Amino acid sequence: MNRSFIVMFLCLMPLWAFAQEERMHKSDQERKAEREAVQAQKIAFITQEVGLTPAEAEKFWPLYNEMDRKVVGIVRKRNSTKASMYRLLKSEDDGKQGKVAEPAGSSQGRTAAGDHRDAAEDLVIDIQAKGPSGPIEELLAAYMNSFQEENAIRMDYHKKFLQILSAARVARYYLAEERFNNRMIRLFIEEKVQQEKSR
Repeated sequence: MNRSFIVMFLCLMPLWAFAQEERMHKSDQERKAEREAVQAQKIAFITQEVGLTPAEAEKFWPLYNEMDRKVVGIVRKRNSTKASMYRLLKSEDDGKQGKVAEPAGSSQGRTAAGDHRDAAEDLVIDIQAKGPSGPIEELLAAYMNSFQEENAIRMDYHKKFLQILSAARVARYYLAEERFNNRMIRLFIEEKVQQEKSR
């Protein structure tokens, strides 16, 4: 009896693990629906906070969406570069004593109880030039240039926004967008904390 129970348990365990993983990972359609719902909330929130008229909204939101697509492209490129830097540093750090680079997206100790990044060990990068430019220098340059590219896009669209709205209302837009993003981050963290508690 015990032997057959163990065999049955071992056979069903991969199915149980797969079911748990499926629950944790959302489908592409679910993620797309969530993104669209958040985007709709963002549009409604900013429209209300700035007090956009229908005519202003008709001009503002296509510009905003155009800017957002360009910025998202730059951020994706930056994240890809950052991931490449982590991989390169990890391969250089293998076998060395000290901290290994964290994977892309790591929060290095940010929790619901507070931000503990200052307690995390520092990643030491050798910045002394050692001859011709190597892969890390090229990745680092691409990473830093991405901030300039993003800033150039934002400045260009800032001027376009000022052609539609007054400076005060453009300022309201920036503040409303920041408040909305902060609220979404808080909700995300609270949801993750609740998931951890329920485990």
